[in-house]
Amino acid sequence: MNSVEATFTEDLYVFPSLTTVVINTKWKNLGEKEIDLLSKILNSVKLSMAAVRIVEMKSLDLSKWAEKPPRIIGFGIEAPGVTAYEVVTTPETQLVLADNLTTLLGDDQLKKKLWISLKQLFSL
Repeated sequence: MNSVEATFTEDLYVFPSLTTVVINTKWKNLGEKEIDLLSKILNSVKLSMAAVRIVEMKSLDLSKWAEKPPRIIGFGIEAPGVTAYEVVTTPETQLVLADNLTTLLGDDQLKKKLWISLKQLFSL
């Protein structure tokens, strides 16, 4: 056995990409109610805060992402050509955009629209 064969003897594993949540504000600027709402939204699709990647950006341009997540849920972000509350499917990912968490807090109709979209996104 040469030295190269002995160097990497463990199995390699491929971990699936995480669902990504995109918010339009810094995490530290979210209030307790917004974080609680996000947690409830994720729980409704059988996810937790620990099971997703959360990133902050104002607009979404997937062409600039090196790694495309399988699903994206965006809150309060802009994406050219994407209509809010409609599931959009690309070859690499599916996404749903919604209003920001603060707006969703006070609007049950928007929450219902989001739930309908999330059921489609997660095949529930």
